Amino acid sequence: MTEEKKEKVGLIWGCFEHLHYGHIKLFENAKKHCDHLIVCVHDDAYIEKFKNHKPAISAEFRAKVLESVSHVDRVDIQSSDFPDRMEAKKQMILKYNPDVILVADCWTPQTFTGMGLGPEVIFLPYTGGISSTDIRKSVVKNFKE
Repeated sequence: MTEEKKEKVGLIWGCFEHLHYGHIKLFENAKKHCDHLIVCVHDDAYIEKFKNHKPAISAEFRAKVLESVSHVDRVDIQSSDFPDRMEAKKQMILKYNPDVILVADCWTPQTFTGMGLGPEVIFLPYTGGISSTDIRKSVVKNFKE
């Protein structure tokens, strides 16, 4: 009797409001650590509540775009119906029970621990020189000119 190999599930989350090359590199690096990558995109209220701006692109649309990325196996929308950011992340960890949690290294072991829920936490390198915040600011600036 042969034992089936269990797929290693990875979980990552973010706004991904202006999908860019840095996000693609993040997913590519994340996929090196798992067989099945789940991406949780923050809902619109989460962005307003925790990022302090109105999203330019709806969560549903962002999720559809993420579904087309080759390194992404599943997309879900992370709710803001929790008192803080960590509780929202904890609920996604409990929902998917991943083997590994993948986070950009803008987080640190001091700011994100995995909340003691068991999965290994891997900090992935940020792609320098590009950020959604910078893109948003540039669009707003150019629109006003």
